[in-house]
Amino acid sequence: MNNKLFLVIAIFIDLSFGVNAATTVTTDNAGDVVLANENVTLVFSGGKDFLIKEFVMAGRNILPDGGSKAYPWELTYLGPNGENPQLRPFRGEYCGTEKTEYYGAKAVKATWNMVLREKAEWPVTVTVALPDNAELPTFYIDAALPDGWVISSLEFPRITFSQLPGGKAVLPIAFGTEYSLSREGQLKTRYPSVTGSMQLMMMHDPSGELGTVFFAPRDLSGGNKEMRMQMEGDNVTFVQQVVANYDWSKDGHFSLPYGVEIGYNPGSWQDTALMWYRPWALSAQWASKNVRERNIAPWVEHADMWLRPGDVNPETLEAVRKALEYYGEGVGLHWYYWHNYPFDTHYPDYFPAQPGFKEMVAEAQSLGAYVTPYINGRLWDPSTESYKAENGAAASCRKPDGTLYTEVYGSKVLNTVTCPASDIWQDKLKYLNRFILDSLKTDGVYMDQIGCAAAEPCYADNHGHGKGGGSWWPEAYRKILTEMRETFYTPDQAMTTEENAEPYIDLFDMMLIVNSPHAAYMRMVPLFPLIYSDRCVYSGFTYIPWTVNDGSLRYITMKSLLWGSQLGWVEPKLLMKEENAAEALMIKNLAKFRKDNHDIFFGGRFMSEFTPEGDNETVNIPNYQPSPVVMGAEWIDIDGRTYYILVNMSDRDRNVSLPDGRQTSVRAFNATKIIKSA
Repeated sequence: MNNKLFLVIAIFIDLSFGVNAATTVTTDNAGDVVLANENVTLVFSGGKDFLIKEFVMAGRNILPDGGSKAYPWELTYLGPNGENPQLRPFRGEYCGTEKTEYYGAKAVKATWNMVLREKAEWPVTVTVALPDNAELPTFYIDAALPDGWVISSLEFPRITFSQLPGGKAVLPIAFGTEYSLSREGQLKTRYPSVTGSMQLMMMHDPSGELGTVFFAPRDLSGGNKEMRMQMEGDNVTFVQQVVANYDWSKDGHFSLPYGVEIGYNPGSWQDTALMWYRPWALSAQWASKNVRERNIAPWVEHADMWLRPGDVNPETLEAVRKALEYYGEGVGLHWYYWHNYPFDTHYPDYFPAQPGFKEMVAEAQSLGAYVTPYINGRLWDPSTESYKAENGAAASCRKPDGTLYTEVYGSKVLNTVTCPASDIWQDKLKYLNRFILDSLKTDGVYMDQIGCAAAEPCYADNHGHGKGGGSWWPEAYRKILTEMRETFYTPDQAMTTEENAEPYIDLFDMMLIVNSPHAAYMRMVPLFPLIYSDRCVYSGFTYIPWTVNDGSLRYITMKSLLWGSQLGWVEPKLLMKEENAAEALMIKNLAKFRKDNHDIFFGGRFMSEFTPEGDNETVNIPNYQPSPVVMGAEWIDIDGRTYYILVNMSDRDRNVSLPDGRQTSVRAFNATKIIKSA
């Protein structure tokens, strides 16, 4: 081709794309301000009140008729004399919307002048930015403040959507939970914790016809926040609520240090999460590396099943021996109740260990197992000697009034929440880990609650962090765990924790996911595996019921394998009972299958779940939803090959068909893989 002609064509193509993709801010004939590119159109009222009139993506306006009438923000102020007003836009003077730029992106800015002293001269600004080619708009908030004032908490953004008829909510609770929407009430998720493992909410149409609404704070620091869906008739308002850090208010200015992206995709919630959440998540420090690039203890990689010994006594040891003889080498033992005191009491005074525990650890290791004993990484019992002797009160998280966060569990004993930024608690957690590893010769330590329980705002003066919420909580745990890893953990020793809050993914060798809610009005969905199956080693599915031969453990084991979990986490005395032989066999078969397919399950990616057609009856699973006896999942291995994984939890072989129409057989209590046809 003639080079000049080629250059002209190339310039024409580039310019024509640029015209279509560029963002514009215009004022229409009605005086409304329109922010738009080829992907998004937002129409802001030019009238005397703030209103987002239209939010159009993929040809669909996702707002109710008349627009989103929810107040867009609520700010709680704190003045030097203790003034504590909670203000919404109607308390100020609305100044309208205008065209602006935000870090180089075209944007629309709305302003309210607030009356904090005699005059309305303290503006709050909401900026909606839409860079060229952007698929989603981003919402930001700033506020001017008098000297000595701070913002202590806020709700932002607040935006009302039309409920999708028959729509459901998908929230990042544990693995992921789907709820039916109603005409009133609310659903919420608290991040980072088991009830908020990731920073997103979605509303979708399960029929696949009406698509998915997406709401995601873009906070790469992993700071605390709550996200809610408030249902009101045919509408649902999405809300982010944040306990602010006082350091966000400086020199007379407050700014929420991240934006929130909102949008609509005509596809499924799975497609939406892969399109808009996973790419962002991979930019975070906690997910920048595939599990094969991380320094995970080698034995954890190969621990395809776990057992959960619950006591230190001869009966438990005999059950452990029997189980390890049956399952062979490489089993992880997550050992509870080894402490000197009853469970959930006298934390963190675990020592001396119960008599014989050190010897049990050594014997289990001689049989090829790996032991991680339980401790709590967050609580301190204020009645303990150590709390008094080591000034535990100075390490406790403090509410704004100076009182303690106090939690009570099954033991009925009071436990205070410690602040991970406190030097006292950091030193205590380091000491406990080192002492356990050195004195008991374990293969790691399981630190409960770090990946599970909520990050509490702290207002103590002596912990070295800004008062309130923010990112200092996960950053403090990052500091502690990184220092332990670098100073006294060996490459063969593992840190594990309960649950799967994303800011901690890269800090732990394995995360145990068992607090997944399941009931008639909700459904577990594989949101976490869809995003993080190649970034995180995780085990479990839900807590194991004490009756396991009613189909529940078979179901748990099937779903665990399909979603990428390491298997088991069953009390060995329970599992090795004669009446549970079929369940024990299924775990053994699937653990071997998992071990033989680490190119899929260690570094590969979960893509979807499906139900095969054919000889595949549906059975009722106690405390779970009805389930087909054969389920399948699609995975991509580390070399990019796509496989169908099938699991049969029934007691006879089944002939079923794959999504591509091919027929296959799956043996009883077993799994198989079939490469996906081109």
